[in-house]
Amino acid sequence: MHSHNSYLTVFAFILFLSGIIGPGFWKIDSPKFSSFLNEKNYTRSSINLQELDKYSLALDNLNFNKESLSSDQIFDTNIAIAWSNQILGNIEKSIPLPRTFLSQLPNDLGKYDTARKKKLFISILLPIILRGNEIVIEEQISMKTAFSENNIEKIEYYSKRYKVKNWKKINFYNMSFAQMIKIKEELLKKINQIPVSMMLAQAAIESGWGSSRFAKEGNALFGEWTWKNNSGLKPRGNVNAKFAVKSFINISASVNSYILNLNSHPAYKRMRNFRFLIIKSGKSLSGVETANYLDKYAEIGFEYVIKVTSMIKNNKFDKFDNIKLENNYN
Repeated sequence: MHSHNSYLTVFAFILFLSGIIGPGFWKIDSPKFSSFLNEKNYTRSSINLQELDKYSLALDNLNFNKESLSSDQIFDTNIAIAWSNQILGNIEKSIPLPRTFLSQLPNDLGKYDTARKKKLFISILLPIILRGNEIVIEEQISMKTAFSENNIEKIEYYSKRYKVKNWKKINFYNMSFAQMIKIKEELLKKINQIPVSMMLAQAAIESGWGSSRFAKEGNALFGEWTWKNNSGLKPRGNVNAKFAVKSFINISASVNSYILNLNSHPAYKRMRNFRFLIIKSGKSLSGVETANYLDKYAEIGFEYVIKVTSMIKNNKFDKFDNIKLENNYN
């Protein structure tokens, strides 16, 4: 028992130094992050090409609980509330977010009142969303380097990963200069960030602020469908459905899969073209404006666009579009 208390004291001190908790926490038990904290998997400044897939899906070197745990088992409830207040307070002061990545959402978010539930959901997701965008920018840099160095292996890799037009028919080791230029132009439009406000809004809608069965059982935040056997959760009452909601090993994998989906699927080509033009013009990318191109994300079409834009506006998510993570790679 003595060693356990010593461990909590040391851990609380570390959190205090990192700015996650303040002096007022010393009379409260330290948060029980246990195996939910996977920061070590997101602190590399560069990505090895051969490990990119499993890295971006957060599959390597993880050691987390497969059981869905409550917030009391991850944090003490009081600390969960205070921690989320601290995170959101720092954002108001333009203080970068700590690199704290949880592998899943608590399964009891429904016990909190609406305001606290939203705050906790946002506080947990924001660092993971920001890291997802960082990974995309690292891929973009790697892709540009591949073309400047004429690295055919990498060019082929990114062409397949981002589903460049007719990539299956391309002979990458016998390309013309014109083909190379065309592929690079397409990849420049595809490999880029997604507005944070739009990601938060879609995650809130698709997961019911983290309370849906798919979020709890499958870490599925964006309602992505899959037609592969045993790779998702069937809708209740429709076990014979040909599709399932794609499930993930953790919520980081869900975020990264969603980003790749928007950056590669033909349904979102107009969104990517809009993003490219906005960024090229030097303007800031708006979640509300980008969401206008999500009419093919759900069966309800443009009604879905209205839902996403309303979610952004009603919750003032646009204030999160320019926040950053702490630049403290280890």
